[in-house]
Amino acid sequence: MQALGRYSYILLLLLISWHGMLFGATLSGIVHEASEALSDVEVMLVNAENGVVLHRAYTDKAGNFSFTVDTGSYNVGAFKHEYANSWHKNVSVKDSDVSVQIELVPEAFTDEPSSDDCE
Repeated sequence: MQALGRYSYILLLLLISWHGMLFGATLSGIVHEASEALSDVEVMLVNAENGVVLHRAYTDKAGNFSFTVDTGSYNVGAFKHEYANSWHKNVSVKDSDVSVQIELVPEAFTDEPSSDDCE
């Protein structure tokens, strides 16, 4: 009986490990202006190695977004009308979930022109 319990435990650990490999990690975050969460912000997930856009999503009422991703390096961009675009570049995802905070600044308070370029 004790051997069966040990094998069950090992099997459970393997299944948990495989679950992460099969379903990937979560790259999530919040978009805000100062201390206020921003809803309806377009968030773009880009493969940092080849520049391919992988996913687009919009933040919810609390400013949250989430992507299921494989291990790798990503650029995450946030876009909203009347705000300067913001990029988090080379966000590394390995074995666990990653969370980022993206702050948007109103265009009226920036000297830089807005651009969609993630390079």
